[in-house]
Amino acid sequence: MQLIYRELDADIVRRTNALFPAQDCFVEVLPDQLIIPRKYIELGESIRSLPVYEDDVWMVSYPRTGSTWAQEMVWLLGHQLDYEAAKKDIRSRAPLIELSALFSTDHHQWVSEAFGNTVDVVRNLPRPRYARSHLSWQLLPEQFDQVKPKIVYTARNPKDLCVSYYHYCKLLHGLNGDFEEFVELFLGGHTPLGPYWKHVLPFWKRSQDDNVLFIKYEDMVRDLPTVVQQCAKFLNASHLLNETSLQRICQHLQFDSMQNNSAVNLENVFPQQIGSGSKFIRKGKIGDWRNHMSEDISHRFDNWSEQQTRGSGLRFDYD
Repeated sequence: MQLIYRELDADIVRRTNALFPAQDCFVEVLPDQLIIPRKYIELGESIRSLPVYEDDVWMVSYPRTGSTWAQEMVWLLGHQLDYEAAKKDIRSRAPLIELSALFSTDHHQWVSEAFGNTVDVVRNLPRPRYARSHLSWQLLPEQFDQVKPKIVYTARNPKDLCVSYYHYCKLLHGLNGDFEEFVELFLGGHTPLGPYWKHVLPFWKRSQDDNVLFIKYEDMVRDLPTVVQQCAKFLNASHLLNETSLQRICQHLQFDSMQNNSAVNLENVFPQQIGSGSKFIRKGKIGDWRNHMSEDISHRFDNWSEQQTRGSGLRFDYD
């Protein structure tokens, strides 16, 4: 499959330019209609052709689905619950393969100095490699289908996700606009990383495969110990968990701990932005959408979700 790049429609360019400080910076990648900074054009094929190994562990998600939370859980279970080693920044322990593109317009210097080319960083990780991506299925390495590495995918109800994504874009990418404008882009599939359901559903369809674990954010909030045990079983790490070790990892992963953990929350990287009143790990709740959405917007989300997921069996909790 060949990746195809095309410019966004003029109206979408106008609307994204009105919200994001970086002007004319996005391109659309087909076939998944993924929206991403144009720096990705230099990386796309190298990601697709990346060699994959059976002992790889990949954490994949749309942004703001609890992926950093799940990433910390997966990494600890895959590394003998080594809390001392987990003090190292999570972006070094399990790098985001397309980060060189995602942060190319506003945080390029940090990525360049800290990592260089993040595709090469993942390529050269010691095995077993733990890596992460926000890319959609068809943009990930081609060998995923044949080699079948372990994939942990996190998903979240789209109402809370949209609220969290809005605040994230304000915090790290200088988004300057109201929530309703962001909603219009999100429902149209034109926020960075593109249409939500085009991202989620291919992984949901593969969730019965032995090498794919599909985790919902809401399940982590409501019953973290069960999700930790489920993930440990998936990673062949159940032997690490007893009553004491399960309690400790859940304490490490609880919301307050994660929010104050400088190895995961970007506070050391962007101290001027990640400060009092602004948090990379923001609320950790289900139902915050009620504080942001009008009844009309809520109904639009409901109708949109029902149309997109009809017949899939995928459902989310919203409260």
